[in-house]
Formats: sequence, structure tokens, C-alpha cells
Amino acid sequence: MKKVFLMLIFLILAGCAQDRIAKPDALMSSEQMINFHVDLALLNASTNYAKDNFIPMDSLYTFHNNDSTIFAQSNVYYASKPKLYIKIFESVKAELENLQKQDTLQELKESMRRE
Repeated sequence: MKKVFLMLIFLILAGCAQDRIAKPDALMSSEQMINFHVDLALLNASTNYAKDNFIPMDSLYTFHNNDSTIFAQSNVYYASKPKLYIKIFESVKAELENLQKQDTLQELKESMRRE
């Protein structure tokens, strides 16, 4: 009974130490993931703001030079690493907050005056 218990503990510990998701061949870097998620959030916000200005997801993939498969595989890989995934989304949140603080309306007015 003691051997079975020790074997069970060993298997549990060994199972926890393994990477569950293999690193994909075409993995987006964490910086690319941050940029993609920032743009995705902006795309979703603009689509919700003005329904007439629908932009397809394909254009986002094209802009970031990847496709849905690369993004999906990268997203699953990073999601299997919770600490790294949380860091990515904390960076996304910080970037979005930075963008929100910028007064882009004032910049737009100034650029229109120059033209």
C-alpha cells in the first residue's frame, strides 16, 4: 500500500512538471501577442462604436503578418503558461490605458489646422 501511495505521488508530481502544450513551430513572440491583443481590443471597440465601420478579422491577421492558425496555436501555448499569459494581458491593459490617456482628439484638430 505504501509503494502504491508513493508511486501515485511520483506520477502526480511528474505530470505537473511536464509541458502540456508543445511549443508550436510558428509561435508569435509575447510582444507580438501583446500588439495583436491591443489591436484586437481597438478593433472590437471601434466595431461596437460604429457598426457601419466593420473591419474583418482577416485585415488584423494581414496587418500582423500571420493567420488565424498561428494566432490560435500561440494563444493556446501561452494560455498553458498562466504566469506568462497574465503578464501578456497586464501589458495589454497597460497599453490600452496609455492610449486612453492620450488626447488624440486634440492631435487630430491640430493636424487638420495644419492642412
